[in-house]
Amino acid sequence: MLKSIKKWFFAIRPYSFFVSMSTVIMSAAIAFSEGHVKWLPAALCLLFAVLAQTTSNLVNDYADFQTGCDNENSLSKDRKLVSGEITQKEMRIAIFISAALCLFVGLPLIYWGGWILLPFGLLIIAAAFCYSMGPIPLSYNALGDIAVILFFGIIPVSFTYFILTKEINWEIIAAGFAMGLVVDELLIVNNIRDEEEDKLFNKTTTVGIFGSKFMKTVFLLNPLIACGLGFYFMKDICNYKVWAIAIIPLVIYSLILFRNLNRYKGKQLNELLGKASMESMIFAITVLIVSLI
Repeated sequence: MLKSIKKWFFAIRPYSFFVSMSTVIMSAAIAFSEGHVKWLPAALCLLFAVLAQTTSNLVNDYADFQTGCDNENSLSKDRKLVSGEITQKEMRIAIFISAALCLFVGLPLIYWGGWILLPFGLLIIAAAFCYSMGPIPLSYNALGDIAVILFFGIIPVSFTYFILTKEINWEIIAAGFAMGLVVDELLIVNNIRDEEEDKLFNKTTTVGIFGSKFMKTVFLLNPLIACGLGFYFMKDICNYKVWAIAIIPLVIYSLILFRNLNRYKGKQLNELLGKASMESMIFAITVLIVSLI
């Protein structure tokens, strides 16, 4: 029993949950600071985000196994189909259950946000599949970074805010874009690690197109741009001096990650995945703390 729990625990890649949770935490913090305190829908948004992330992770594992991108020589340690710990049938059942739970959790949010949420909720679930599967899988056609910015940034941040406030403005869209840039850090590390394998199986990523050196520069700039955008979307919550001081820990953390990204190679990059995921949570917590001041 314990062994079974352990294999599924690693299969869903819990280290990546920081990126989905951070979107909701940041958006809810901004809404709460404006007097829109609604704990139940905020909690449901958080659970929906985690389940959507889980579905995406499981689908990615299944799709990469089907295409051969994942094999016994893969650098990732979380691929349970390759290791034989999980069968393809078990993975398909798990994907179905995860997607169904995601829909089940998301439906009550219609009470707060209206029926307009339904097509967008279905779009988010569909994106979890289209990221790695379908006739034009996004992650195989250099669209992974755009998908991340949209579906792990702009869309969840904007619609969490909409559910809590009944409105969407340019500030919250900018906040979502900023979060999407920070979340993209995780994908960049993943694609740099898998650069050689992806080439062998015709998986096109931005790293494959522009090269790892260029994408390492993007890795450095993403959080800095996000912090810069904070001067805009946080302007009604705090003055620029407070924000400038608040982002110092995130900037230092991002620079350390950038240094390590240039130093690490191969399987060493697995260590950076969780740390890159944590970067988005630090960003969200920064917004949360400033919003509470």
